[in-house]
Amino acid sequence: MFHLTLEALNLIQERRLNCVTKASDRLKLGGGPPSKSDGLYWLYTSYSDAELRSAVPSQKKGSVAINMLAIHRENLGMICDRRVGDFRVVYNGIGGVGLKGHGGLRERILQEFRGGEGTGSLAICDTSLNDLTRWRYSYVLWSEIEHKESIQYLFLAERLETMWRLHFGWPILCAR
Repeated sequence: MFHLTLEALNLIQERRLNCVTKASDRLKLGGGPPSKSDGLYWLYTSYSDAELRSAVPSQKKGSVAINMLAIHRENLGMICDRRVGDFRVVYNGIGGVGLKGHGGLRERILQEFRGGEGTGSLAICDTSLNDLTRWRYSYVLWSEIEHKESIQYLFLAERLETMWRLHFGWPILCAR
């Protein structure tokens, strides 16, 4: 099936930690994936568990209540503690797979920061955890993952996302 091991995939994304910045009220992804690309992404933060639990979540409709997820996962085993320097993985997901014309990986990563009505995103910039210097993101493009199947991208991407979580631990802000 996959010719890239989970460890190799993880190594790619851990070497690709990038900043998110804001200039003239626009979010920018430093070193980000091309627009309309497909792949997996990870969000890292230097915020502590206590800061996640006490966060004021975004009030946008459909956004994830960061504080409630962190509270419900307090003291659970198998929570991911993968770190790169001072940053640890708190979320991972997929972007750009599925129906064509519905955004891409770059667009989904930006959505996690700026939110959007009903998107199920973290809407980080609308929370009390909005200091972008304390966040990083990484990604692996679908084209970097060798596979033999005639592709049903969404099915395989969801499977790979879950396998990564089972292998490395469940990121604290992933709802399901």
